[in-house]
Amino acid sequence: MAHPTPSWGIELQDIFCFLVRLKKTKELQKREQKKNLNLIIYEFIKHGIRPSKICKILNIKKTALQYYLSTLKKAGLIKKVGYGVWEILDEFDEKKFKKTSRVARNNWGSKFELLRQDQVRGHAFQFKLLVPERLRNWDKKEEVLSKKGIVFKSLNHLFGGGVSLDFKGRKVHLTNSSVIIYEKESYIADLAKDAKSAAIYHFLKLVKALEKHLKADFSVQGQYKFRVTRQHYALVKNALAKQYGEEGKKLEVYSANGLWFVIDNSYNLRESETVNPKEADVDNEKVQDFFNSLKALPTTTSEIHANFSELRQMMKTSSENQIMLGQVLQQMEKNVVRITKKLGENQDV
Repeated sequence: MAHPTPSWGIELQDIFCFLVRLKKTKELQKREQKKNLNLIIYEFIKHGIRPSKICKILNIKKTALQYYLSTLKKAGLIKKVGYGVWEILDEFDEKKFKKTSRVARNNWGSKFELLRQDQVRGHAFQFKLLVPERLRNWDKKEEVLSKKGIVFKSLNHLFGGGVSLDFKGRKVHLTNSSVIIYEKESYIADLAKDAKSAAIYHFLKLVKALEKHLKADFSVQGQYKFRVTRQHYALVKNALAKQYGEEGKKLEVYSANGLWFVIDNSYNLRESETVNPKEADVDNEKVQDFFNSLKALPTTTSEIHANFSELRQMMKTSSENQIMLGQVLQQMEKNVVRITKKLGENQDV
């Protein structure tokens, strides 16, 4: 009499069959990764395969996988329940994904009419990737590039020395300790954080291609050490920006950390833009919330204009007010000490 297969045995068989189907041919795997990687990772999670194993099977970095996990999470399909453990919340549906599009500089004409008011255009990204210590031949990069026939220019004293080259239409600096990449394209999304995630994802793809081009490995234990050193996020077709444009005016707002908000008319998109290198994505979310609240409680752009003018004046005088407040508090403290001392003397008498 045949014994029934244990439930855990059935699950293992399901996983094995899924992996066999996935890895039938290298070509199929590559095609599926490019076109439907969200679905593939969703199926892995559904079958209980942990992220570390998914990275090995698909041969992708943890940072790349995290991008897709975040996308699935935002779509309400999965939920993190523990370290490396995810739970399925709903059936896979491509329509649930928020679309993030990448747009080249010379392609705005065909895209402008499709953009909605206050959508986010992430652009002017700059990434700094740290080069691992003792990377082979990195100190001889000029010689290596010349032998490979790769055209480059010397940075001389800039960035402590190094070379500059063009790669896939981007300007790339190879310095003594880092690789600096200037992204030329824009990323359109509903939120700044989504535009930033898309930019980082394409940055990592570019790094992989650059590694292959230079025959180098910039990772440290399978991870890239990088940061975003410049980022701009603009709300397109913005009402306030439209008024400033019609009046031929510009707006620049500064805080203690420098310039953080501007209004200009780049590409005729009527943009209100956050530009702080470290906090532009967070600032943009706050500005977007502000304009969303105006849609719920309408007011005129003239009133907005007046409020911004008042805000600028308040920010201009805030440092002076802080100094005055500090002086007042200091004087109050001295008065309290003097009164306390006087009371003590009276009690002694």
